[in-house]
Amino acid sequence: MAIESSIDGRDAVLRDRLRSLRDLPLLSDGEELVAAATMADGRQAENDLAALASQPNVDLVVAAALMERVKRGEGARELLVGSTRRLVVSLARRHPSTAEVTLALLDAGDDAVGRAADRYDPTGGLPFSSFARWWVERAMREVDRHPSQGIAAAPTPADPVLLTALGHLHREDTRVIELRLGLHGGPALSDEDTARVLGIDTVEEHEREEVAVAKLRHPCTPGDLTHLHRL
Repeated sequence: MAIESSIDGRDAVLRDRLRSLRDLPLLSDGEELVAAATMADGRQAENDLAALASQPNVDLVVAAALMERVKRGEGARELLVGSTRRLVVSLARRHPSTAEVTLALLDAGDDAVGRAADRYDPTGGLPFSSFARWWVERAMREVDRHPSQGIAAAPTPADPVLLTALGHLHREDTRVIELRLGLHGGPALSDEDTARVLGIDTVEEHEREEVAVAKLRHPCTPGDLTHLHRL
């Protein structure tokens, strides 16, 4: 009876969250990229506006144009984050838990989407929802590890650039790197243990790892990871 009650409470939490999101738009992959580009332009305009403010004679017309770009960027960020919150509910549904922990999963996921938006680079062509998924799953794993602590704090990354780049890779690539560097919520694993977790032999693990590291070191990967020596 207690287990059934817990499941009912969890499902009620998920239904309530979905109900609260029903008016938020769903974006296509292309619309996500457009919104992200607008958001990036808004950040650039914000920097330009700060530089303009330090000048002795401020051109009010230029300042107004920059402020409008900043406003459009903020709106695009809100749109991008809002459209991805249903993904948070979908991923939280995969974690059997109590209603209280489910709320923590949802809150941690929403926070992760916001952090993903601030790190997202649309120039690689990867849809934002695919990039945000990695951040949300990582945040939810933290809740799973410490369910009694409530909402998971943002993990403190030893290498923020690496984490940003990982989010732009395919899940198969990121999984190998997560296990090898201990970014999965546990200790760093050897290549043999990584292969065992993935259910493959060490030869295939080495091949996957080489491919993933090559992608991380590629100049087109967001951030400067061309000299990554940790693997």
